[in-house]
Amino acid sequence: MGDDEGAGRPCPECGLAGAVTGQLVCRGCCVPFSLMAAPVKGGPSPVPGVTRRDAPGRVLRLVFPDGAAVVEPGGRIRLGRDPRQCPSVRFLVGRDNLSRLHASVGVDPDGSAWITDEGSTNGTFVRGTRIPAGERVELRPGDALRLAADVTARVES
Repeated sequence: MGDDEGAGRPCPECGLAGAVTGQLVCRGCCVPFSLMAAPVKGGPSPVPGVTRRDAPGRVLRLVFPDGAAVVEPGGRIRLGRDPRQCPSVRFLVGRDNLSRLHASVGVDPDGSAWITDEGSTNGTFVRGTRIPAGERVELRPGDALRLAADVTARVES
Protein backbone atom coordinates (compact mmCIF):
# COMPACT_ATOMS: atom_id res chain seq x y z
CA MET A 1 0.00 0.00 0.00
CA GLY A 2 1.42 3.42 -0.99
CA ASP A 3 1.80 6.54 1.10
CA ASP A 4 -1.38 8.04 -0.32
CA GLU A 5 -3.58 5.02 0.34
CA GLY A 6 -5.38 4.12 3.55
CA ALA A 7 -6.47 7.34 5.23
CA GLY A 8 -6.79 9.05 1.83
CA ARG A 9 -6.32 12.62 0.66
CA PRO A 10 -8.92 15.39 0.75
CA CYS A 11 -10.77 16.14 -2.47
CA PRO A 12 -9.37 19.41 -3.88
CA GLU A 13 -12.85 20.41 -5.06
CA CYS A 14 -15.02 19.89 -1.95
CA GLY A 15 -12.48 18.97 0.76
CA LEU A 16 -14.01 15.60 1.67
CA ALA A 17 -11.33 13.33 3.14
CA GLY A 18 -10.81 9.77 2.00
CA ALA A 19 -9.80 9.99 -1.69
CA VAL A 20 -7.71 6.87 -2.37
CA THR A 21 -5.67 5.60 -5.30
CA GLY A 22 -7.91 3.97 -7.90
CA GLN A 23 -11.03 5.92 -6.91
CA LEU A 24 -12.41 7.61 -10.04
CA VAL A 25 -14.88 10.12 -8.63
CA CYS A 26 -15.12 12.03 -5.34
CA ARG A 27 -17.85 10.54 -3.16
CA GLY A 28 -18.81 14.00 -1.94
CA CYS A 29 -19.06 16.14 -5.08
CA CYS A 30 -18.89 13.50 -7.88
CA VAL A 31 -16.13 15.40 -9.72
CA PRO A 32 -13.77 13.04 -11.57
CA PHE A 33 -10.33 12.92 -9.98
CA SER A 34 -8.79 12.86 -13.48
CA LEU A 35 -9.61 16.57 -13.74
CA MET A 36 -7.98 17.47 -10.45
CA ALA A 37 -4.36 18.31 -9.81
CA ALA A 38 -2.11 15.37 -9.03
CA PRO A 39 -0.35 15.41 -5.64
CA VAL A 40 3.34 16.33 -5.65
CA LYS A 41 5.61 13.63 -4.15
CA GLY A 42 6.82 14.94 -0.80
CA GLY A 43 4.74 18.09 -1.14
CA PRO A 44 1.28 19.17 -0.12
CA SER A 45 -1.68 17.45 -1.68
CA PRO A 46 -3.12 18.80 -3.91
CA VAL A 47 -0.81 21.28 -5.63
CA PRO A 48 -1.42 24.74 -4.13
CA GLY A 49 -3.40 27.03 -6.40
CA VAL A 50 -4.40 24.29 -8.84
CA THR A 51 -7.89 22.91 -8.47
CA ARG A 52 -10.60 21.34 -10.57
CA ARG A 53 -11.84 24.85 -11.38
CA ASP A 54 -8.66 25.39 -13.44
CA ALA A 55 -9.56 22.49 -15.77
CA PRO A 56 -11.76 22.97 -18.84
CA GLY A 57 -15.45 23.09 -17.88
CA ARG A 58 -16.47 20.23 -20.15
CA VAL A 59 -17.51 17.65 -17.59
CA LEU A 60 -21.27 17.32 -17.32
CA ARG A 61 -22.85 16.67 -13.96
CA LEU A 62 -26.52 15.71 -13.56
CA VAL A 63 -27.75 16.37 -10.04
CA PHE A 64 -30.82 14.34 -9.08
CA PRO A 65 -32.53 14.54 -5.66
CA ASP A 66 -31.21 11.02 -4.87
CA GLY A 67 -27.71 11.27 -6.35
CA ALA A 68 -25.55 12.60 -9.16
CA ALA A 69 -24.06 11.32 -12.39
CA VAL A 70 -20.92 12.58 -14.14
CA VAL A 71 -20.17 12.36 -17.86
CA GLU A 72 -16.65 13.15 -19.07
CA PRO A 73 -15.76 14.48 -22.55
CA GLY A 74 -16.14 11.70 -25.10
CA GLY A 75 -18.28 9.73 -22.66
CA ARG A 76 -21.89 8.65 -22.46
CA ILE A 77 -24.14 7.25 -19.76
CA ARG A 78 -27.58 5.70 -19.85
CA LEU A 79 -30.45 6.77 -17.62
CA GLY A 80 -33.13 4.31 -16.58
CA ARG A 81 -34.26 1.87 -13.91
CA ASP A 82 -32.36 -1.22 -15.11
CA PRO A 83 -29.10 -1.38 -13.11
CA ARG A 84 -27.43 -3.61 -15.71
CA GLN A 85 -28.09 -1.20 -18.57
CA CYS A 86 -27.68 1.95 -16.46
CA PRO A 87 -24.98 1.24 -13.83
CA SER A 88 -24.07 4.93 -13.36
CA VAL A 89 -27.50 5.75 -11.92
CA ARG A 90 -28.35 2.85 -9.62
CA PHE A 91 -30.29 5.30 -7.45
CA LEU A 92 -33.02 5.31 -10.17
CA VAL A 93 -33.75 1.57 -9.79
CA GLY A 94 -36.95 2.04 -7.74
CA ARG A 95 -38.53 4.53 -10.16
CA ASP A 96 -41.28 2.43 -11.79
CA ASN A 97 -42.41 5.22 -14.12
CA LEU A 98 -38.99 5.21 -15.85
CA SER A 99 -38.30 2.89 -18.73
CA ARG A 100 -35.58 0.28 -18.21
CA LEU A 101 -33.48 2.31 -20.66
CA HIS A 102 -35.04 5.74 -20.65
CA ALA A 103 -32.46 8.16 -22.11
CA SER A 104 -28.77 8.56 -22.94
CA VAL A 105 -26.62 11.55 -22.03
CA GLY A 106 -23.24 12.30 -23.55
CA VAL A 107 -20.50 14.85 -23.89
CA ASP A 108 -18.69 15.12 -27.22
CA PRO A 109 -14.89 15.58 -27.17
CA ASP A 110 -15.40 19.32 -27.87
CA GLY A 111 -17.49 19.64 -24.67
CA SER A 112 -20.94 19.76 -26.29
CA ALA A 113 -23.45 17.99 -24.03
CA TRP A 114 -26.60 16.26 -25.27
CA ILE A 115 -29.45 13.97 -24.31
CA THR A 116 -31.46 11.48 -26.38
CA ASP A 117 -34.74 9.86 -25.39
CA GLU A 118 -34.38 6.12 -26.04
CA GLY A 119 -38.06 5.56 -26.90
CA SER A 120 -39.23 5.84 -23.31
CA THR A 121 -42.88 5.31 -22.45
CA ASN A 122 -43.32 8.40 -20.28
CA GLY A 123 -41.00 10.85 -22.05
CA THR A 124 -37.89 12.94 -21.48
CA PHE A 125 -38.24 16.69 -20.99
CA VAL A 126 -35.58 19.39 -21.37
CA ARG A 127 -36.38 22.95 -20.31
CA GLY A 128 -40.04 21.89 -19.93
CA THR A 129 -40.44 20.51 -23.47
CA ARG A 130 -40.79 16.84 -24.34
CA ILE A 131 -38.04 15.79 -26.72
CA PRO A 132 -38.67 13.41 -29.65
CA ALA A 133 -37.35 9.86 -29.29
CA GLY A 134 -33.99 9.34 -30.95
CA GLU A 135 -33.27 13.05 -31.44
CA ARG A 136 -30.20 14.64 -29.81
CA VAL A 137 -31.03 17.75 -27.82
CA GLU A 138 -28.35 20.09 -26.49
CA LEU A 139 -27.88 20.36 -22.73
CA ARG A 140 -26.58 23.55 -21.14
CA PRO A 141 -25.56 24.33 -17.56
CA GLY A 142 -28.64 25.30 -15.58
CA ASP A 143 -31.06 23.28 -17.71
CA ALA A 144 -33.88 21.48 -15.97
CA LEU A 145 -34.19 17.83 -17.00
CA ARG A 146 -37.20 15.63 -16.26
CA LEU A 147 -37.63 11.93 -16.91
CA ALA A 148 -41.26 10.77 -16.89
CA ALA A 149 -43.52 12.60 -14.45
CA ASP A 150 -41.33 13.18 -11.44
CA VAL A 151 -37.63 12.32 -11.86
CA THR A 152 -35.85 15.66 -12.08
CA ALA A 153 -32.23 16.71 -12.47
CA ARG A 154 -30.25 19.93 -12.75
CA VAL A 155 -27.54 20.13 -15.42
CA GLU A 156 -24.18 21.43 -14.20
CA SER A 157 -20.81 21.64 -15.88
